[in-house]
Amino acid sequence: MSRRQPARHQSETTTDTLETPPQPTADTQSESAPAQDQATLCGPDSATDPTISVVIPTLNEQEGIAICIEAVLSAFRELGVPGEIVVADSSTDATPDIARSYGAVVTEPERNGYGAAYLDGFATARGDIIAMGDADTTYDFTELPKLVSRMHETNADLVIGSRLDGQILPGSMPTLHQYIGNPLLTKMLNSLFGSDFSDTHSGFRVFTQDALAEMDPSTTGMEFASEMLIGAARAELHVEEIPITYHPRVGEAKLDSFKDGWRHVRYMLEEARGTTSVMGSLVGAFR
Repeated sequence: MSRRQPARHQSETTTDTLETPPQPTADTQSESAPAQDQATLCGPDSATDPTISVVIPTLNEQEGIAICIEAVLSAFRELGVPGEIVVADSSTDATPDIARSYGAVVTEPERNGYGAAYLDGFATARGDIIAMGDADTTYDFTELPKLVSRMHETNADLVIGSRLDGQILPGSMPTLHQYIGNPLLTKMLNSLFGSDFSDTHSGFRVFTQDALAEMDPSTTGMEFASEMLIGAARAELHVEEIPITYHPRVGEAKLDSFKDGWRHVRYMLEEARGTTSVMGSLVGAFR
């Protein structure tokens, strides 16, 4: 459950970066997006049903949210379909005001956590296709059309943008995560659940509403990313992966490497208990 946020006054300390567009306030909402964007974006009061909903969780992302929304709008224009942007926001800065000024649907999750934000956004999303991605500019939403195209071409239920099969730009990912953490967690999930993913912790994904119902995620923390793919493997969904480019983030990092990594490991072990030879699978994962 969630509630839509009332408007707040934008902070006067919004930080601009070299790539950050001028950040609009509620008073300039009508000028915040070109007319062509208004024609393709289904806002909070739109009677048009969106074909695709892009869900973005935010926690004090005022430095990156405008960049991400403009990239999503560009993707909608390229796809030529009506879309909506759902921002599940728990910020104390200007993030929701900036998102709202672009015509995004802004909600406020009642629970804290990465998974909780996505569950809130998914419940709000109206599109038959849902895309998910972070608001820190690490994922380039202008790449969204190629994920959607792969879905249509292959009739996939879920398409994942793979960082590990793609390009990780310098400064985008800590060396420990790139060469040890993410590959090992990916191998562990594949070994425990008989899957063949290349990047289980990529947060850039596109899936159908039906696939979401099959995956049926419910966790509220960072383990949500693993839970979705475990659900996809168990439901034998048609999953495709496509290489993407991973970019340096804008703003303050929210991850706690060891704590969040342990949450994934613990969740996978709990889910695998009684369904497979856990020890044998772990040996296979770390070979």
